[in-house]
Amino acid sequence: MLDPNLLHTFRSRIRNPIHWRNTHRILHSYSRRDLATPHGAGALVDQMCGALNVPLTPGQRAGAVNWLVAQRIDPHHPLHQMRMWRIVRGM
Repeated sequence: MLDPNLLHTFRSRIRNPIHWRNTHRILHSYSRRDLATPHGAGALVDQMCGALNVPLTPGQRAGAVNWLVAQRIDPHHPLHQMRMWRIVRGM
């Protein structure tokens, strides 16, 4: 389960134009195959946390990794990109 406070923190940081370009570049460096595994999803979570300066507890990290794998997102697919943006915007 994804911690709601963590999701709010990520949303607020990603919405910042300073972070958006870097976040977009990081997401595009991963493939659907990468994000389908806990190892790949964990690497993305770690990289995003570092870029956005968001500290995670081990439990929050595990929840974020499991949530991300369950989303089955392809960062290169236009419809999936729109879905990710809706998640960021809180829709």
